[in-house]
Amino acid sequence: MRKLIATSLGAILTANLAAAQQPLVPIPNPYPQQLPTRPLTPSPFPQSQPASNPPAVPNPYPPQGFPLQPGAQPQPGSLQPAQPTAPSMPGRLPPLTGAPPNVTQGQANPPAAKPSPAFGSQMPLPYAEQKFALRATDVAVRRTISGWEVWTGQKVLRNTGESEASAQDLARVLRELRPTEWVAIGGAKPVVEYGLTNGRPAVTGGAVPEAKEGGTGEVLQSGGASTPRAGAGGAKFVLPIDLRSTRVEPVRGVWVVRDDSNILLNFGTDKGGAEQAGAAIQHYGFNRLGIVGPPTQPVMSYLFASADPVKAISGGAMVVQSQIEALTRTGIPVPGVGFTGEMIKIDPRGVEARKDGLEWVVAFGPEVLGRFGPTEWAAREAARTIRDGRFTEFCKLGGVSGMTFFLVDGKPPMRVALASQGRNFDPAALKTQQVNGRWAVTESGRQLFEVGSAQEGETVIRVLKAFGFDQSAHLSAGGAKGGISFFVKNRR
Repeated sequence: MRKLIATSLGAILTANLAAAQQPLVPIPNPYPQQLPTRPLTPSPFPQSQPASNPPAVPNPYPPQGFPLQPGAQPQPGSLQPAQPTAPSMPGRLPPLTGAPPNVTQGQANPPAAKPSPAFGSQMPLPYAEQKFALRATDVAVRRTISGWEVWTGQKVLRNTGESEASAQDLARVLRELRPTEWVAIGGAKPVVEYGLTNGRPAVTGGAVPEAKEGGTGEVLQSGGASTPRAGAGGAKFVLPIDLRSTRVEPVRGVWVVRDDSNILLNFGTDKGGAEQAGAAIQHYGFNRLGIVGPPTQPVMSYLFASADPVKAISGGAMVVQSQIEALTRTGIPVPGVGFTGEMIKIDPRGVEARKDGLEWVVAFGPEVLGRFGPTEWAAREAARTIRDGRFTEFCKLGGVSGMTFFLVDGKPPMRVALASQGRNFDPAALKTQQVNGRWAVTESGRQLFEVGSAQEGETVIRVLKAFGFDQSAHLSAGGAKGGISFFVKNRR
């Protein structure tokens, strides 16, 4: 047995030694020297179609010559070596007014959305934006002697009077939008406002969009790939804006921004402000209007953009006509003149005296009717006179005369407190003439009002005659400059 085992081991060792002494034969390599970085055969899964608008950061894949046809061999040098994938920009938003594509879960290639026109991609702003820097983390709500105020750092953005809820809602809007700049249109009393983040509007809702070269016509979710913000949580009402039909038009003596479904903004006689707002809507792609506070006395109206589709509003022309009938700010209808100046509807029960900074004012909501300096008692007396007179319209003629007056359901007031009564005049004896080189409205040579031109003087006379005014009146500021001047029809 031992001899048999030793013989077997000797045979195995001899065979291994012989094999080791044989020369090495090279094994042919069936693959080319430069291997592709991707499979040589098409993937069994459908490939996504390239986007119509490629991202700003170039993607190194796929390399030239890929994918190969079945059975084809790669050409030397046609395939690039593998590179790390560069971070791509977020996907581009679908058109704001179009419906999103109908994507079925699990569907590899969803149907492409129908192309829509690019709104306002080249729409310039007619005037420079009136804006200031703002940080959402600096927004605070404070109770002061003047009422509830919304502060941004060291700046008071808005005083909401006794309404803490409105102040909190306004602060919530600013915190949700997270703007770096805030823009107001409409002067000292903004009609509409909007926020920008690094020069671009923020997008609320929907998917995260992509930056557009040039920054106009489309909206951007700032802050990278973070979750789209809310932005409308503090608004009591949100109106959709149809970018295809947005325009500026005169309606009943005032300039409005509207679309086919809604009167969106009323700028009164400020045509420039209306044009600036209409251009901003197109320039930035704003498709929503948020209203903070009650719609009849809004604390703030602001524009923002939403990635959610704009839903069609039924009613169309009927809705717009009802909104025109309900306008609270129109021109003053004057027979023989048309619309002139500005008429604001007021509810006398809501007229109040309140502190505005360092002075007392008489106001209806955000509309200041008169200023009374430091004299609180005079402001309260004036507010009581307006309530007792049941005045329902406050009219401002503008111009050099600065003429203001009240109406009661479109008619002149017939009675007024004795303390506020002024001098009587005969409307039939009024004429426009120059006094000491300046134009004025006179009665039998006695100057009543200074005007800027003969045309303005004629307009003042027509207004006084149209409403039958024959007595001036004034709610005094108690010796301080200010108060409210108006007219009364004393003779019946």
